[in-house]
Amino acid sequence: MKGLKLYMMVLIVGMCCSCDEYLEVKNYGQVLPETNEDYATLINNQLSAIDKGTAGAANMLGSFAWMIELECYSDNLNTSLMTSNALSYIYVGTNVNSAQYRFMNYYSLIKDYNIIIDNLKERDTELGKKILATAYTMRGVMYFNLMRECCEAYEKDRATEIMGVPNVEHFDIEAKPGRGNIQELVNFIVQDLEMAIRMNQTDEQYRFTADVARAYLARTYFWAQDWKNAIKIAKEVLDKYPLVEGDEYKEMIQSPQGKLGNMLFRTFITGSLTTYNRNLKNVKTRPVNMSLINLFPEKERDIRYTTFFDSEFFSTKGIRVCVRAAEMCLILAESYAHLSDTDNALTYLNLLRSKRIADYVPYTVATLPAVNESDVIKTDATGAKLTPLMSAVLNERRKEMFMEGDRWFELKRNGSPEFWVGYNFVKYTTEKYLYTFPLRKADLIANENLVQNPGYENL
Repeated sequence: MKGLKLYMMVLIVGMCCSCDEYLEVKNYGQVLPETNEDYATLINNQLSAIDKGTAGAANMLGSFAWMIELECYSDNLNTSLMTSNALSYIYVGTNVNSAQYRFMNYYSLIKDYNIIIDNLKERDTELGKKILATAYTMRGVMYFNLMRECCEAYEKDRATEIMGVPNVEHFDIEAKPGRGNIQELVNFIVQDLEMAIRMNQTDEQYRFTADVARAYLARTYFWAQDWKNAIKIAKEVLDKYPLVEGDEYKEMIQSPQGKLGNMLFRTFITGSLTTYNRNLKNVKTRPVNMSLINLFPEKERDIRYTTFFDSEFFSTKGIRVCVRAAEMCLILAESYAHLSDTDNALTYLNLLRSKRIADYVPYTVATLPAVNESDVIKTDATGAKLTPLMSAVLNERRKEMFMEGDRWFELKRNGSPEFWVGYNFVKYTTEKYLYTFPLRKADLIANENLVQNPGYENL
């Protein structure tokens, strides 16, 4: 235990260091955890931060404050009509300086997973299997987040040209890896998540079960436009976690804590409700954009309309950092649409709508709403002009995933469109490069093999 205490002291210092220091600091004096219980401490410390919804590096899945920030970056909340500056994020450019630390912070966590994967000795015991499977899943999840935040959006015909991030697979203190490409990064994420799924970790105490790994694998294939594999994995998840509706859905969506309904995963299980309620109150200083409100033609017949908004169109939806079955249903609908399988795309689109809208009338090809030419998104993920079917799927996703930090990444995935907001007679434009967060200058100086993201060369 003395060795563990020394390791943990060095780890705390490491958490304050940059990514480059993680890649090149001198050895920990060979002081590493010894028993499975010691290795479990590395995982449990991070799980505790996730359960508490901690804001900061220890909970890189994101706190509810981070979800609000992402909503403010997107077109879901109206900046020009905000009633106070309680939410100081005018647009994504407001927080570029803090966003550059996310790259560094992810690697401070990846370091722990690599230590476990490389050095865990008793990996054939029940505890060892759980720790190892959790480490693989969490590493895959961290790299998925790095891909969405620190890489340009995936493009199939440019996948070997778009920069990835360093795929640090082992704890090599002397290495200064370069970024590789985004296809290599996708393959790396898939490799980790498939490994975790094969290990079939089902203990909810470790949060990142095999089903959570499957959901992130579906997300990864979806982001990488591998529609067939996205369908295969998302269907497995949805079959096991069918959609909920009515009061069960409302309780799942509004409950401030607890993993209810068909949630596979969520943060903020045990954290401070005082902080949560303060953030929820702050959201009510910025009204919901009418472009979102107008996507609810059924109004009160749609449970989301009555649950998500008050009479003045301020958000009343609970803030969520979670993975739930509805996203898998939407992945299925869009993936089938990209494969020109209209029947199956409509099946899953209508399935979700049937669980949300009273006296529901299913969409057909003939009754799909026309594409709204004034919408921010003009093209789909492949760069093709929106069809009525694809527009309907994207709009359904925007409604369903509101206040879950999803819309920002949907904008990025579907063309990274430029749009502007006005506040205090100043025009703030979200330019295309701002969808990808920068790397910290200190990391670039320390590791000459790292390359800054386009647009931030003078940061």
